[in-house]
Amino acid sequence: MTDLQLAMIGVGVALVGGVAIYNVVQERRARRGAEKVFGDRPPDALFEPQAGRREPTLGSLPDEPAGTAATFAPEPSVDPADLDAGVAPTAEISSRIDTVAVILADDPVSREQLEPLLSALQDHATPVHVEGIVEEQWHPIDSSPRTSWRELRVGLQLASRRGPVTENEIESFNRLVADFSASVNAVSQREAPSAAAARALELDRFCAEADIEVAVNVVGQFGATFALSRVKEIALENGLSETADGDLVSFGRDGTIEFSVRRLAEEGEKASNSYANGLTVALDLPQVADASTVFGDMVQVAQIVAGTLGGQLVDDNRRPLTEAGLSTIWRTVEKVCDDMEAHGIPAGSPLARRLFS
Repeated sequence: MTDLQLAMIGVGVALVGGVAIYNVVQERRARRGAEKVFGDRPPDALFEPQAGRREPTLGSLPDEPAGTAATFAPEPSVDPADLDAGVAPTAEISSRIDTVAVILADDPVSREQLEPLLSALQDHATPVHVEGIVEEQWHPIDSSPRTSWRELRVGLQLASRRGPVTENEIESFNRLVADFSASVNAVSQREAPSAAAARALELDRFCAEADIEVAVNVVGQFGATFALSRVKEIALENGLSETADGDLVSFGRDGTIEFSVRRLAEEGEKASNSYANGLTVALDLPQVADASTVFGDMVQVAQIVAGTLGGQLVDDNRRPLTEAGLSTIWRTVEKVCDDMEAHGIPAGSPLARRLFS
């Protein structure tokens, strides 16, 4: 190899080395500039350990018993409380006295689509109500300003004066709602039949304790009878009205019956169209709002009738009713009303009138 060739090789190596050194210098200068702007370079995720590093997780899961496979609900759970809607004045459904099923649909369910469900629900002996959300309020579908709904609720009344509903009836109700929901591609939630049946029994016990007729009787002294025409005249003079059936009743401001005057029922008595051996003035306590005040009005009418016809007030055992006896009855009325209020079913409220029917 000639001297010229060696010199050329040396120059080439020097040039390559100079370029490499220049690139390194420029890279370091650029890195320092970037670090000033963006901060330190993060560690390499593959090769450098990181303190406190956590793998992504799905959250804590409950422990499964040994040998038990996980189960999944066929439909997403829908809590009625999550449907944060008010109630229209005409709304009737209440979880206090109903078992409530909620239906949620992606596409509005029309009244026509609802007809098969409504027809099937009529087979239940106890009342069933259906409501839909309109402008964030539950409305009965019969009076709803709309004819289709995405959110619906169906309430089966758990008890009445005929007694509590059975678990079988609740299961039948749930099945109807579930089948209907599937038919319109909706999801639903129903209360467990056993839980609803237990609530029905508890509600029935409450009904038995609160279902009281408060009455005072008016009888003639020494076996005297009362002319029914005169009884009617006195009743009408004191604010009572005669119904189409001939009953003498006192109506409240809302048009509901507060108390009534009827013939005193006696075993073996032969009814007369003109005379009565006695009268009963009574109120149906769960159906009457402000029952303690109405009781006072009722006693006043009974005293007027007794004073006018020469009778006296007696209890169901024909014992004279003194002021002390009337006070005892009044305290009982107050206690029952307080108990109903505590249960969220005030006497005379729409819930009470529906429950005690």
